[in-house]
Amino acid sequence: MAYIIDNELCVGCGACAYECLFNVPQPADWKKKKYTIDAEKCLGCGQCEQICPNGAISPAPGHREIISVIIDEEKCIGCTLCKRNCPAEAPYGEVKKPFRIDESKCFRCGFCASKCPKKAIDVVY
Repeated sequence: MAYIIDNELCVGCGACAYECLFNVPQPADWKKKKYTIDAEKCLGCGQCEQICPNGAISPAPGHREIISVIIDEEKCIGCTLCKRNCPAEAPYGEVKKPFRIDESKCFRCGFCASKCPKKAIDVVY
């Protein structure tokens, strides 16, 4: 689940680094002002691809796009960890009651699922 940067197209503007809420795009070479994406850290949300003015960012081979993020209300205990860790503020609900995802806010990074202690959040590819 990662994106890659084509350094032939990258002009080093830094838009990808600015847009990424997870601080994944990093300068590969300060002198050439090119950026790189660490595949181990990239969540595959695609926000950087959308902002790149030169089209230098694309899905890596084998990338699976997240279609939706769903909270299983039977498993959710309302601990609020999803809400506190979501950069888009998509999860909503009341403490100690099952939470839901506001699809209009969610940009499908799956970060909330990685923080859920009850594995109540399903990421659908």
